[in-house]
Amino acid sequence: MMTFLKIAWRNITRSKRRSCITISAVGFGVGALIFIWGFVEGAHRQMIENYTSLLTSDIQIHQKGFHQSQKLETHLLNPETLLVALEKNAQIKANAPRIKAVGLVSSSESSSGVMILGVDPEKESSVSTLHRRIKTGAFLDMERDSGIILGATLAKNLNVSIDDKIVLMSQALDGSIASGAFIIQGLLDTGTEEIDKGLALITLRAAQELFVMPRAISEIAIRLNPAAESRTTARKLKDILPQNSDLEILPWQEVSPSFQQWIEFDNGFIWIIVFVVMIVVAIGILNTVLMGVLERTREFGILLALGTKRQEIITMVAWESFFLGTIGSLMGLLLGLALNTYFGKTGIDLTAFTKALNSFYIDSVIYPSLNVTHSAVSVMLVLTTSIVVSIYPAFHAANLKPVEAIRSL
Repeated sequence: MMTFLKIAWRNITRSKRRSCITISAVGFGVGALIFIWGFVEGAHRQMIENYTSLLTSDIQIHQKGFHQSQKLETHLLNPETLLVALEKNAQIKANAPRIKAVGLVSSSESSSGVMILGVDPEKESSVSTLHRRIKTGAFLDMERDSGIILGATLAKNLNVSIDDKIVLMSQALDGSIASGAFIIQGLLDTGTEEIDKGLALITLRAAQELFVMPRAISEIAIRLNPAAESRTTARKLKDILPQNSDLEILPWQEVSPSFQQWIEFDNGFIWIIVFVVMIVVAIGILNTVLMGVLERTREFGILLALGTKRQEIITMVAWESFFLGTIGSLMGLLLGLALNTYFGKTGIDLTAFTKALNSFYIDSVIYPSLNVTHSAVSVMLVLTTSIVVSIYPAFHAANLKPVEAIRSL
């Protein structure tokens, strides 16, 4: 076996230029593949972080049926017990109670449908970044229940600004008309059109009074510690929370399945890139190995004439292909790791595309994130490809007729 390994290695070094070109192509392909995986992984992490930090949060807890109906009647009554239990969970970083309802906001000139969200200003700041998205004015505070935050686009459509008065109207829990006047305290600019043109924030206490819901809330928004996984934590909460049979505990993937599907769809395109890279790698290795076999037809004929088994010829050619794939993969792995490490610290500035990126919840600077699994998969795919493409040249060499091969020149 060692003899054939040495011959296989010698055949690679015999044509240094061709081997170097092949190894470089394989290395570049693997390095680019690992870098693309890292870039997409970093972008997806930003997307999920930015998306869940606006309104969705990592996990939402409702009374069973609220997510589908969004009705005030399906509410959490006396949620203090739940909030205390959540405070004791090590996976949970913060939680915040909310009241959520659909209503109408009116100014002296116009009106528009909105999602009314009643929040505890202090607790909400720990589960979302809404308080950091204030374009003009200030965020809510518990000392001023008459204040309201509107999306910047909504305020523009209503032709109102800071300190102007608007009226909220909806239906209260008891069936009466919920109506209240509020003073615009701040304008919200999230970069997401559906939020900026359709959201109104008031304090939780003001919402409970407006909707006649004393001590009741619609949902509890939960922010997890970085190491926690939303789906796993949601399943665990279903087992430990009191009255869990009456609750729906939903990770963000179930709250916004369309967003999760978009990410999965995006990952599908990466596999198309992987497929294209594998084709390039396969052609490069096949070309080098096949040319080497054709140039050494007489040599293979002599080996066969001396009694070398056809299986040993196949093994020798396969080792040549494997060596090329291994060296190229290692070079590519180092290149990919270096690129991801460097740009993971410095970031990739895409400020020129900020407006488009904001629509996908991506920041202007993307930090690639190295994924060990993706790197390992990339290397294994290349090594597998290098062995598979050696089948044809190997069988071609093994099936040569010794006499004809020796005479060929």
